[in-house]
Amino acid sequence: MGADGGFRRFYEEQYEAVFRAVFLLCRDREVAEDATQDAFVRALERWRRLGDASWAGGWVTTTALNRARRLLRRRPADPTALAPVGEQEAAIDLWRAVAALPLRHQQAVVLHYRLGLSTAETAAAMGCGDGTLRAYLTRARRSLERALTEEADGTRPDR
Repeated sequence: MGADGGFRRFYEEQYEAVFRAVFLLCRDREVAEDATQDAFVRALERWRRLGDASWAGGWVTTTALNRARRLLRRRPADPTALAPVGEQEAAIDLWRAVAALPLRHQQAVVLHYRLGLSTAETAAAMGCGDGTLRAYLTRARRSLERALTEEADGTRPDR
């Protein structure tokens, strides 16, 4: 794949999916755009190595998600940005709980449940095996259930 046409095609095919994954994780359009663009710049710099790799899309997604997390350490996101008006409290609780998960669990939840990627696609995007992804998803669901139950019962220790 040539750097010009090959990268352009890769960018056009992957940009929207990478941006959506980052936006769903951080819920801040500006951070998502910056992180996604930075990840594609890094991919272009490494295109000679990445161009023929089947995992290039996953590499860019992971790079963008990591960049977004670094940017968010400096700026808190607005948890109500995507929530429908009638469901804002539930959405805030859910995204708070997702944000409290370990990074790999957050990535698995966003890619699999919000973007609708299959487990094989999610595992490939995250650069892990199917079994590892299933473990991330299982642990994430358990943690989310526990956190949301505690929130609903008012037994959450940070309140």
